[in-house]
Amino acid sequence: MTSEALKSLIGRKGNPQVYEVTRTDIRKIADASGDRNPLYWDDEYASRSKYGGIIAPPDFFGWPAKWEPGLTFVNSSDLFAEMAVEIAKAGYTRAINAGMESEYFLPIRPGDTIVITSEVVGIEEKEGKKGGKMLISTIEMTMVNQNGDVVARQRHSGIH
Repeated sequence: MTSEALKSLIGRKGNPQVYEVTRTDIRKIADASGDRNPLYWDDEYASRSKYGGIIAPPDFFGWPAKWEPGLTFVNSSDLFAEMAVEIAKAGYTRAINAGMESEYFLPIRPGDTIVITSEVVGIEEKEGKKGGKMLISTIEMTMVNQNGDVVARQRHSGIH
């Protein structure tokens, strides 16, 4: 059974993060992933596409240069850090990535302002196959553009 302290994490929200999307950022993430899709690079090609111009790759939110100062790749939101402290207090001292699910709704373009909010949506304690308990945590991140439109949603799960 999951402790009350851990259950109280469900519904907790992190501080919103605001990203100003630039062409340089789009090109950096496309270059880092080796993605040469002309939608991210070529103005003429992109202008003739159904998007009408340059767009960001779907995995744009993996670009750590846009995170707040002091946050690392593993800790891209204050919420991840708060949750890690509570989970450690409950005796779970290890963590592994259990996966990420992503949904993409609208393209992201240079000049967009994206606000990312994080929320703990799941904490579940289970009995491990070889005995002992494990904890599965899930944080959902929602990305909204300057028009209030949800452009993407990601769910990050961890096993502790």
